[in-house]
Amino acid sequence: EVRHSVFVIGPAGSGKSRVWKTLARAQTKRGQKTEYRILNPKAVTTNELYGYIHPKTRDWHDGLFSKIMRELANSPHVNDLKWIILDGDIDPEWIESLNTVMDDNKILTLASNERIPLNPTMRLLFEINDLRNATPATVSRAGILYINETDIGWKPFVDSWIDSRADFEKGQWTPLFDRYVTLSLEYVRKNFK
Repeated sequence: EVRHSVFVIGPAGSGKSRVWKTLARAQTKRGQKTEYRILNPKAVTTNELYGYIHPKTRDWHDGLFSKIMRELANSPHVNDLKWIILDGDIDPEWIESLNTVMDDNKILTLASNERIPLNPTMRLLFEINDLRNATPATVSRAGILYINETDIGWKPFVDSWIDSRADFEKGQWTPLFDRYVTLSLEYVRKNFK
């Protein structure tokens, strides 16, 4: 059984998105439908993320995260796996509000006093570069999957691109990439830092 919160860590281009998308597709093919919602928490303010009470009218305005979490928690597809992907670097301003969701309480408490539970089929995945701005309390609440960019390298990207080419091109591109790219990248790594 996997933790209900997971940090998928690695530099840009290391394949973080591909890893969780592949897992979602594999689970769906095995009969466990997996749906997900992607959100960049750094693209909006904290009020836009979680919601806020308007200071003059006292009306509640839903945030993106609270709306997504409520939608998934109330989904009629109770057996489907539901993931909320938070794709963006951790910022203490927004991550601390998720500590009660990430711990054993699994509940998001909003400023309106509404409490939205993280159901047993729901998971939070954080797609991030590093844990630089995460507190020890936040890190201790999640599983960690580190993806090293050198584990994947450039070859899968090239292979995927070559597969999309016409058959007569495939035989021409592969030897060129094999012959020149590896040596060129090695030269750049050794001589340009």
